Amino acid sequence: MSRSIFFIALFLAAAVAVPAASMTISVDDAAPEQGAVLVVTASTQAPVEKLVVIWKGASWPMRNIAPGKYAALIGIDLAASPGPSPLVVEQTAAGARIRREETVHVVEKAFPVQRLTLPEKMVEFDKATQKRIEEERRALLDRFSRVSLPVLWTLPFHPPVDDYRPKSFGVRREINGKLRAPHTGVDIGLPAGTPVHAIADGVTALAQEQFLGGRTVVLDHGGGVISMYMHLQSYRVEEGRRVSKGEIIGAVGSTGRSTGPHLHFGVRVSGSRVDPSLLLALP
Repeated sequence: MSRSIFFIALFLAAAVAVPAASMTISVDDAAPEQGAVLVVTASTQAPVEKLVVIWKGASWPMRNIAPGKYAALIGIDLAASPGPSPLVVEQTAAGARIRREETVHVVEKAFPVQRLTLPEKMVEFDKATQKRIEEERRALLDRFSRVSLPVLWTLPFHPPVDDYRPKSFGVRREINGKLRAPHTGVDIGLPAGTPVHAIADGVTALAQEQFLGGRTVVLDHGGGVISMYMHLQSYRVEEGRRVSKGEIIGAVGSTGRSTGPHLHFGVRVSGSRVDPSLLLALP
């Protein structure tokens, strides 16, 4: 090898090594409980082509929040297995991949059990109704699984209603003696007609009447953050329409399987069912 080629090779090796040494990452909670929301940040001085968080086998985009600084929200599902899990930030820069890893120790959380007695017609359904419920469930799961760009959310998030007094996240419901799936959102009891707001900029991913959820709106805020609003009296958005943080998207109601006016408000972060109140508490 000639001296000129040797020095060129040495220079290129150094150029790749510099950004690797300069990237640092942090996680705001190394021991989150089930249902928690993590803020993952990365700092780098290298030009970024792509920057993602790899969690539970899936990649989630990070957004630029300041010069050389990036952030992403990662959810800990309410049924996540307790114990250590690797969280990786991967950067593509100058044709090289740079990886940093942190270990997140998921902590088990004790959720209460709520025992309810409901009329059988609200619990047991005929085959046609069961088919409709399953089709609507798949439609929701399809929206929840999407990873869209650009990332539109910004901190802080806007509460969905002015009088935000949530309850029941993660509650295991025993209905007429049978244990059901955990409650994946919060319920907020309010008078019918109370305005409901978008928690962040986003795009309407779903707006339809569902058997269980009644009039339902799902907003995609980009980067794996999705919010859901159920039992609405009415909604004023259409699928595909862009919405702004704080915009009124509907009104509290009692449609679908509901025993009184309230808002069922749920959030998915990186595909995980998380406590919406923790998302709203981010600074």
